[in-house]
Amino acid sequence: MEKDLQYYKEAYSELETIFEMASDQITVADGNGVFLRVSSMCGENFGMPNEEIVGSSAYELEEKGIFDRSATVAVLEEKKELTVFQVTGAKRKLVVTGKPIFDKQGNVKRVINISKDITELENLKQQLREQEDMVETIRSQLRHKNGRHEILIGSSAKMQEVVRLMEHIAPLQTTILLQGETGVGKSMFARFIHNSSVNGELPFIQINCGAIPAELLESELFGYVPGAFTGALREGKKGLLEAAGDGTVFLDEISELPLHLQVKFLHALQEREIIRVGATKPVKVNARIIVAANKDLKELVARGQFREDLYYRISVVPIHIPALREREEDIIQYIRFFLKIMNGRYGMAKDITYEATELLRKYEWPGNVREMENAIERLVVSTFHDAITESDVRKMLLPNAAKEVQTERMEERRVSLPERLNQVEKEILEDCFRTHKTTRAIAGALGIDQSTVVKKLKKYGIK
Repeated sequence: MEKDLQYYKEAYSELETIFEMASDQITVADGNGVFLRVSSMCGENFGMPNEEIVGSSAYELEEKGIFDRSATVAVLEEKKELTVFQVTGAKRKLVVTGKPIFDKQGNVKRVINISKDITELENLKQQLREQEDMVETIRSQLRHKNGRHEILIGSSAKMQEVVRLMEHIAPLQTTILLQGETGVGKSMFARFIHNSSVNGELPFIQINCGAIPAELLESELFGYVPGAFTGALREGKKGLLEAAGDGTVFLDEISELPLHLQVKFLHALQEREIIRVGATKPVKVNARIIVAANKDLKELVARGQFREDLYYRISVVPIHIPALREREEDIIQYIRFFLKIMNGRYGMAKDITYEATELLRKYEWPGNVREMENAIERLVVSTFHDAITESDVRKMLLPNAAKEVQTERMEERRVSLPERLNQVEKEILEDCFRTHKTTRAIAGALGIDQSTVVKKLKKYGIK
C-alpha cells in the first residue's frame, strides 16, 4: 500500500507539472460538465481566477458569457471528440479540442479539453485583410486620379461657382448634400471634395443606397458581430462607416435609405457612433459623410417618406449641381474631353465637325454627363470615317432631337426654301455616298444621271 501510495503521489506530482508547463490550455471536467482541474493559462484566457473555475459548471460559465461556446457541453451532447472555435470573455480566441472518456457502461466520465490560443494569429489575419483593403482603396484612388473622376470640366459661371464652394468647404469636416439630376456626376464631385480635403489620401468609400437590398444595407453600413445572423462571418465584420476610418463615406441615392435605417444613420451623424447589428455597445466613427440625392428631399419629407430631422442634419451644406443643359458653354469641353478619352481607349484618332458639335450643343441632354459620355463612345466606335459629322449624330443618336434643333436653327437664321432644299439634298447625297461609294451606284439608287450626281457632289463639296 505504501508503494502504491508513493506511486500515485509521484503520478499526481507529474500531472501537476505537466499542467503548469503546458503551453496550451488544459481543462478536465466530469460527466456533469463540472471542471475538476484546469491549467494555469485558463484563468488568463477566461478572465477569472482558476480557483473560481474549478467547481464551476461549463453550462453555467457559458450562460454567463465567460465563453461564447463550451467545448465541454458540445462533447457531452455529442459524446464524441469535437473541435470548436471559442471566444472568451477576456477577448481571447481559442481553438478547443474536447475528448470524452467513457466508463464501462458507456457513459461520459471525463471530458478533457486542450485549447490553443489563436488570438494573435487572428488579429494578424484581420490586420492583413484591413491592409489589403487599404491597398485596394489606394489603388482605386490612384486609378481615379489618373482618370476622368479627378477632373471637373466647365468654365461656365454656374460651374465655377460650384467649384469655388467645394474648394472652400473641402477642408472642413462638415456633412455635405449634393443634389442634381441623374447623370450630372455627383460621385465625381464627391470624390473631388474628398481629394481636396486634408484626408484626401485616406479611403473614399462609395455606396449606392438604391442598389443594395434593404435587408443587407444595415449590415453593410453599420457592420455586425459574430453570429448576428445566418451566413454572417464567424469573426463579424466592420461596417463601411467604421471601415472608412478618418476618410470619407459617400452615400448616393440617400432618398432610398429605408425609414428604420434613417433613424440609425441620424444617430451616427449626431453622436458620431454606430451600433453593429447584434451588438449592444456603440463604436465611435470619424468618417466624413457626403450624401447625394436626385429626388426632391423636401417633397419626400412632406410625403412622410423621408425624416425631416435627418434632412436638416444632412443638408448642413447643400450643393446643387446644375444640369448640363443649364451650362451650354461647358458642353463643347465635355465633347472634346470624352472624344480624347474614347480615342485613347480604342486606339483611334476620330475628330468631330463643327456642325456635329453644334448639334450636340443644342441637345437637351436629359441624361446629362453620363448620357454625353455614352453618346460620344457610340459615335467613336460606330462611325467608319475619320470625322464625326452632323449626319452621324442625327442618324445614329438623336433623330428626333436633331430634327427639332435643325428646324430651330433654320428659323433663327430665317433660312429660305431653296436653302432648306439644298440642305436636305446634301444630306441625302452624303448618306448614299457612305453606302454606295461610286457615282454610278449613287445614280442608280437615286434614279438620276451619273453626270447629275457628279455635279451635285461637286456643288456640295462631297469627296
